[in-house]
Amino acid sequence: MTTATKSLQIRLPAELRDEADSVLSSMGIDLPTAVRLYLKKIVQTRSIPFSVEAGHVEPIAVDSKTQARMDSVARSWAAKRR
Repeated sequence: MTTATKSLQIRLPAELRDEADSVLSSMGIDLPTAVRLYLKKIVQTRSIPFSVEAGHVEPIAVDSKTQARMDSVARSWAAKRR
């Protein structure tokens, strides 16, 4: 049985890509493997696997339709955590 796959294409600054490749290589893994590990951890924990903080977040204007959809997603996530 084969597993369907999808491609993921992202743009990175060349320096970041080179530095990440170097670090990952020293760990014995390549960038695609590291990305798969990261995504699997997100699915497993249902969170980003490290602390994400912002000093200041600009508010974003959201219309009522978009807010209702975001609230629906939040309720769905909350129900899955129970």
